[in-house]
Amino acid sequence: MLAVKQVRFDYDRKPLFDAVSFEVTAGERAVLFGLNGSGKTTLFRLVTGELTPQAGKIECLGEVGLVRQTIESTDMTVLEWTMRSDPERYALYEDVSSGDEMRVMRSYERALALDVYNLEQEATRALTRLGLEEHLFRNINELSGGEKTRAQLSTLTMKRVDLVLLDEPTNHLDLESIDWLTKWLNQFKGTVLIISHDRQLMDDVATTILELSGGLVTRYPGNYTAYKHQKEEERVRDERAHARYENRKAELLEMIAQYKGWHLKAKATASVRSPGAQKGAANLAIKMKAREQKLRQLEDNRPQKPKEEKSISVRFAADELEAKTWLTCEDVTFGYDNPFYEPFSFSMNKGERISITGPNGSGKTTLLNVLIGERAPHSGVIKRHPRLKIGYFSQTLERLPETGTLLEALLANSEIGETEARTLLAHFLFRRDEVHRPITEASMGEKCRIAFLILYFSDAHLLALDEPTNYLDVATREQIEAALSVYPGGLLLISHDRYFHRLTSRTIELGEHIVIRENDDTGKSVDVEQMVRTMDELTKDELKFFDEAGNLLPFDETSEMNRIE
Repeated sequence: MLAVKQVRFDYDRKPLFDAVSFEVTAGERAVLFGLNGSGKTTLFRLVTGELTPQAGKIECLGEVGLVRQTIESTDMTVLEWTMRSDPERYALYEDVSSGDEMRVMRSYERALALDVYNLEQEATRALTRLGLEEHLFRNINELSGGEKTRAQLSTLTMKRVDLVLLDEPTNHLDLESIDWLTKWLNQFKGTVLIISHDRQLMDDVATTILELSGGLVTRYPGNYTAYKHQKEEERVRDERAHARYENRKAELLEMIAQYKGWHLKAKATASVRSPGAQKGAANLAIKMKAREQKLRQLEDNRPQKPKEEKSISVRFAADELEAKTWLTCEDVTFGYDNPFYEPFSFSMNKGERISITGPNGSGKTTLLNVLIGERAPHSGVIKRHPRLKIGYFSQTLERLPETGTLLEALLANSEIGETEARTLLAHFLFRRDEVHRPITEASMGEKCRIAFLILYFSDAHLLALDEPTNYLDVATREQIEAALSVYPGGLLLISHDRYFHRLTSRTIELGEHIVIRENDDTGKSVDVEQMVRTMDELTKDELKFFDEAGNLLPFDETSEMNRIE
């Protein structure tokens, strides 16, 4: 259905892909994922034909449909936008609907052949099937993220596509829309290729995981959970193979050194009149060369050293606050001109972790801002413990400075010096000169990493996180998740990443009404063993400090600068 064969693509005169190859067979639901910067979007644009490879070829069989992250459109109705998804028929539709006799006569025969007169009805039926019958005459730009995704999918049903390509389809969807999309993808009879960092979507939909790393694509059958198991088995296998290689290499080097010493000694003591001694020295030389040959063969077939993936190093700290109750709401309403919901009351105790969920536009961010004191409630009373410190991560990253460098952003939001700031930035994958990159040139993923680093210095009792994972790759999400799993404070969480909600014990659901419920334990629990391995990895290396030139500086172990354990 889709075949990428020996594709090479250069970016900024450097090869991003040299000979990448993979296939997606008919009926598969494949997910392409990898670290930020690995080239997923570029590879996706090569598949869609937006970019042309320097070498190799890409073959797609059947009709292809594309669902993008966002819709960029001039003002038009949803119905018109859907009809325009078939450019040839829509151009004819405009002709035969123009009232201009010359245009009508010119296009009439072709319009009949392509059934153009039914185009509007087809678009209406497609939008109705996708639940958008009440939005036909709304401006396409006024739709929510979930509604725009449905609008894009409606165009696919009109074309009867065989292969669907989706680019981060859950990025701007609420949980209800994600559930709907999951069902749609599982019921779709064709082939699917998705770029996604949504681990739950990969678990629920994927039949194949395509991992993009180092310019190569590796296929793993099954969903994300199966992929993780296979990667763990692969890691253990590679470590054992490399350990055997190192042990055998050490043995051979030791034997070569021994035979070399024996040979030199035998050669020095062997007399010309003693053929036996000379023969013995020669035999030692032969054995030494045989071991050297084995060493060369071992090196020629040396197993690949297990990769150490780059990952951020963070462990959130929290000051002690022994009070039992941290926050209470009494008959609270929130909204703008009018309250969104009826009054509600609840309390949050020490160390509690609470999710806030609901459809897009239901007021999740508004409620979060009201709870933490960023906005005043419409009515009612919110009491917070006077010593409660709150660390806030906003999905708009509005608290980041608009000018300056990454290093300056950190210095402005902490009381540390430049040496420690550079070291901490290195723990968040900003190396050497990268710390001087203007924040205006940083990607959204890089800005999120800076925002988390600033959050680290808040020493907050309670973290309020509003969509913290939108621009992070899977590896970084898992590192943050692992750090939050052992964070000793409380948590208020809004996230479209359903894996993250395993960290919470209660949920505030926003819908027709506000419902506060205890989370059940039927979902998948956090992988504790993986979390422990991750935290061990984060803390195994001592903290090192570097000067401007990158030279290692001496470190005083008694210094308060050592904030990362």
